[in-house]
Amino acid sequence: MNQKQFDAKLKSATSIEERTALLDAYGEELFNKEKYAVAVRVYSQALTIRNRPNVKAYFAGRIGICYFNSGNDKEAFKYLQQSARLFNPDKTEFMEDMYGFVYFHLGALYEYHGKYAQSLEARKICEKYADSQEKDTRWMLYAGMGRNYEALGKHDEAIRYSQKAIQVISDNDPGLSYLYESMANNYMGLNQYHEAIKHFSKVLELDPDFERKDDIQLKMGGCYHLLANYKMALETYEKIFELNQITGKKKDQHWLYLKIAECYFHLESFEKSLLVTLEMLRRNPRKKEEKVEARSYLTNNYYELGRYKDAVEEGEKTLKMAKRFINDDLFYVRMALSYYNLGDKKNFRKYRTLYRKMFKDDNWNKYMDKLQ
Repeated sequence: MNQKQFDAKLKSATSIEERTALLDAYGEELFNKEKYAVAVRVYSQALTIRNRPNVKAYFAGRIGICYFNSGNDKEAFKYLQQSARLFNPDKTEFMEDMYGFVYFHLGALYEYHGKYAQSLEARKICEKYADSQEKDTRWMLYAGMGRNYEALGKHDEAIRYSQKAIQVISDNDPGLSYLYESMANNYMGLNQYHEAIKHFSKVLELDPDFERKDDIQLKMGGCYHLLANYKMALETYEKIFELNQITGKKKDQHWLYLKIAECYFHLESFEKSLLVTLEMLRRNPRKKEEKVEARSYLTNNYYELGRYKDAVEEGEKTLKMAKRFINDDLFYVRMALSYYNLGDKKNFRKYRTLYRKMFKDDNWNKYMDKLQ
């Protein structure tokens, strides 16, 4: 109905109940047309003519949801919290579906503003009335609780609620891939890297063009890396590199060169590791930490290739830039052993002592202690 028809019907209404029903129906019609500001005015009329708490709570909730959908968080909080206070399960006309729906929206607002514990508490109340909610509301509720638990560092619970959401959501819903991504991230948080890889792979199976495809492949590479599966890590990193070449994302790939160089090194493909390292340095990385780490791989690879003089020369240049850096345990032991192989016992003892101080529990110490 249009405004004129509504006004006529409202004028002819003979009871508060009839007027309330008209206001509710017209407000819902406006809401469905996304005319939230007009819907707020209609629901506000109903709010002023009813005195019973649960009825007032219903209309305050409707107003809060209108403000929520229109992006007015301040007013949304005000009316949703008012609605939550007014609802009384022990009184007549209590509407459990609306009560749960109010807390569903409060949970979303608290999460958006970074208040994860409060968001979770609101969603727990909604969960009590989950059976009264529509299917989409239920899976989004469980997914939201999963995000809350993830933000609070409770990865087991986060996974459990993502699984609950997956049980409810439709198989063709785009949200399914995000749920598997969430589960994968939480498995990473639990150091369960095999499970993380499995769920990241599921994301790409469901959506080959997933918006965070690069991030997922990088995380998969990281999981393989942490599992010391350098072959699969290398394949993953090279896939990212090739994709970047195709899509034109060629800037700031120095970190990727480092990952590839490290994988080749652990796979004992020292020539390839060296070539990748030299190519990265040729591209002149701006970040000092990347340049230092790359230079350390010159020493590492030169040592493994028997080029001990080159190893120490590049190593001393590296140490002028920084004393500590990523994977420097690989570097310092090879500096010591390179000097040993060159017959420079003084510098060998220097780096052996330094290595023992820095990495006192490493097995290389026992090996180097045997060398004279």
